[in-house]
Order: sequence, then structure tokens, then C-alpha cells
Amino acid sequence: VAFFQDVDAGKIKLNEQLAMEQEMLATGSGNMRSQPVGTKFTALEVADKMMTISDNTATNMLIARMGGIEALNQRFRSWGLTATALRNQLPDIPGTNTTSPKELVQVMAMVSKGHLVSMVSRDRLLDIMRRNERRHLLPKGLGAGAVIANKTGFIGTMLGDVGLIDLPMGKRYVAAVMVQRARNQ
Repeated sequence: VAFFQDVDAGKIKLNEQLAMEQEMLATGSGNMRSQPVGTKFTALEVADKMMTISDNTATNMLIARMGGIEALNQRFRSWGLTATALRNQLPDIPGTNTTSPKELVQVMAMVSKGHLVSMVSRDRLLDIMRRNERRHLLPKGLGAGAVIANKTGFIGTMLGDVGLIDLPMGKRYVAAVMVQRARNQ
């Protein structure tokens, strides 16, 4: 959402080239780290990888491009979020980066209603989320004809998913679930 706000404000261009630097490389989810340091990707490619395959390196690249952790935390606070905070680059194995299901739902509801980003950016964001490759959480429980734009997240002891769900009869719901679990179960 913050990325598309910057696109709307003209601070980031979708075709802008972002270089993958050594300090951005992250283990865990994603495949960008397998490319040589210095490889360039468009900003939209990076955002797409961050959302569709949860690429940790892509996330770190966008954090850096948008001004760093504190700049993003200030933005989250301006949206009224109090539980959502970045404290470390990814992967955040200790789990110091935080959010809550309530705040994830708040942000998705604001986006759905056309707040925070332009309608063009909202539609682009939801299109990316509909192509999320991790379909084993919220999407798994939906009935026939339902469409979900979702984003999963997990670390060793936490598993979560947030989604904007459109049902065949025309109703729209937002759902978020976070579960504390035994490590990697």
C-alpha cells in the first residue's frame, strides 16, 4: 500500500530500475537473492515479487527505496495503525516486526473503499494480490466462485493471511487470521 502511495505521489515510477544491493539480500522466501548483486529490476517487478511469492529480498529493496524502516513506521502511524511496526529487515526470524489481524483488516478495508491509494493503484494492488502463489490458507476455505486477493506471511512461530474476498452473489468481505504455532508446523 505504501509503495502504491509513492507511485500515486510521483515519488516512484513503476518502470524505475532498482538495483539489488548486498545488504538487501535475504534468506527465506523468494528467489531474487539468487541473482547477482547489482541486478536491476523494475519497481513494479520488485513489488510483484514481494506480494506474489513473499520475496524477502524484494521487501528489503522496497523498504530501502521508500526511505527505510522509520519512514514506513511513520506512515503506518499516519494510517492509524498502532500494532504495525517494522523493527528489522527481512527475514525477521525473531519476530520483532509486528502487526495484528485487526490492523490488516483496517488497511484492506481502506484500500477496498478507495482510500490510501488511487483507484488505479488499488486495482493494480488487488490484481497482484489475486496472483499470490500461496493459496493454502484463506483461499483454501472459500466456496466455488469466490475470488480472493490475499497476502500470506509466516515465520517460524507465526502464520497469517489477509484477504479481500468477493463472493459470487456480489458481497465483499475482508478477513485476516494470524496463528501462533509450534515452530514451522
